Amino acid sequence: MGTLSKLIPKPENFKGCLTPKMKDACPILPISYRLLICLVAGRLLIGCTTLESSMSIEPYTKNKPMRNAVERVAEEFCRKKRASLDSTKPIKQPDFIFTTDGCSRWPDEPWLACCIVHDISYWCGGSKQDRKDADQEFMQCVNNKSSMMGNIMYPGVRLGGSPWFPAPWRWGYGWDDWPKGYENPGASPTVKKLIEGLMLHEIIEQQLLDTPVHDQN
Repeated sequence: MGTLSKLIPKPENFKGCLTPKMKDACPILPISYRLLICLVAGRLLIGCTTLESSMSIEPYTKNKPMRNAVERVAEEFCRKKRASLDSTKPIKQPDFIFTTDGCSRWPDEPWLACCIVHDISYWCGGSKQDRKDADQEFMQCVNNKSSMMGNIMYPGVRLGGSPWFPAPWRWGYGWDDWPKGYENPGASPTVKKLIEGLMLHEIIEQQLLDTPVHDQN
């Protein structure tokens, strides 16, 4: 509480703010205070939404083998992505198992597979550059499905996917320590290289078509 009180300007600093010369009388809010306001406002806008994500799309909610398959794919991606963060320690996986809500309050078709692959990166988390790479890969994937739609969705992903945003679709949502923020970059393969190497798009597309899924083990 002591730290929070330091972020909030004293009431006497706002003396005169209700006068006609309000613009000149009011102090400029410090960045830390404006950040606090944004976090609180974001939480209020989301309302009662939990910070923990849940599996909410077909075929994963009713098909347990397929749900287990996509969880294995996500875990393999995250294991390879995090392998070089600290070679002296065991590779740590996110606290929560992988879940996806599809395109997070945006129509799912015909780019649902793009959203699920994007969720795998966001669930695992990582560095600021990892998130940027994941968002750019997502934009390209959606554009391949529908020309320029990825460009339309991209700004929303960049704004709403911040690790500081109190939502279940934030960057690093698989970890139970919001706000987690960004991690230091490691020497692991890029997001794009891992997605292509593990054939994530092909596997997810197969799952959505309800066809046999390639076994990653």
